Amino acid sequence: MLWLGTSAPDRYRMLLQEDRVVEWGTVWLFLVAGVLGLGRSLQARRVCDGMVALFCLFVAGEEFSWGQRLLGYFPPEFFLRYNVQQELSVHNLPQSVRPGSVLMVVLAAYGLLLPLLAHVTWTRALFERVRLTPPEAALAPWYAAAILLLWWYPFTLTGEWVELLAGGLFMMSTRPAAMFAWPALVLTVAFGVAMTSLAGALERGRDETRLACAAAEVRSLVEDLAFGRAGTDTLWRMRRVHKRVWSSFTDGYLHAAALPHFAGVACGEPAGAAAVRRRYGIDPWGSPYWLLIESTAAREWRVTVYSFGPNRRRDMAATLSDDRHDGQSRATSDDLAATQITRLPASD
Repeated sequence: MLWLGTSAPDRYRMLLQEDRVVEWGTVWLFLVAGVLGLGRSLQARRVCDGMVALFCLFVAGEEFSWGQRLLGYFPPEFFLRYNVQQELSVHNLPQSVRPGSVLMVVLAAYGLLLPLLAHVTWTRALFERVRLTPPEAALAPWYAAAILLLWWYPFTLTGEWVELLAGGLFMMSTRPAAMFAWPALVLTVAFGVAMTSLAGALERGRDETRLACAAAEVRSLVEDLAFGRAGTDTLWRMRRVHKRVWSSFTDGYLHAAALPHFAGVACGEPAGAAAVRRRYGIDPWGSPYWLLIESTAAREWRVTVYSFGPNRRRDMAATLSDDRHDGQSRATSDDLAATQITRLPASD
């Protein structure tokens, strides 16, 4: 990953997008760690080992938002409003401590502190009393490397591949036999590739109504921004903004009440459901709409709005800032987008 981030940054970013090989590999490793650890803890009646296993299963579920992006269901409104990624997950709810910092503490406590305390007689006896098995000391350098990478954070999205490493470490901390460990590690790649393909195929060729709806909605959002009064003074002072539409509302870049074209799109769905979707900037597949605005010249901006499309993942990251500004919806893979050049609004 360090090599890819330096020599092939586009490929690096593509691998680390949501629902790609790295993320699904992380799900697999934490899932294996949880299933293996839970089975052994139940068999040996080791309560705290079972709690560690349940933690691994929880992380696996959180990593793919409990199937939301895979199945395309809409989370409760609470998560649309308060979750940073507008997904059904706990770790992305607003908080003063970032998930990366929490992961560093967990890795340090479990992978470094427990093996160290296991060498002390009375703490080793305490661990046995509460039925807790510390990771092997041989794994400590790898836990330390994961912590160092999170602290260093050499590239954007470093945390994504460190989570993959953490999943492997938790799996190996269950002390699997070599004949099981190596196939499980190799299957990480196979599982990641298979799930990446599955996520892209589930909705392919289905529900043309939602495709037409999303295409109309991204066009309408661009119209409200480029030719209406949806953009705030704060937005037009920025050289570049790349955010979810809902984040643009809450951060003061968009006027939620100034989107007449967006609110008026007919999508053949119940009015109440459409109103909730548009209130939180959600596309017909349950994913957030994104806004990208870039200053191209004095008093001129390129406005792009896009949806992840039926497969619910970003496929067009490398082409968002190209030169096709004809204001028409375009798609790279199944993503849907509309782009328009706009001058400084008359109200400025």
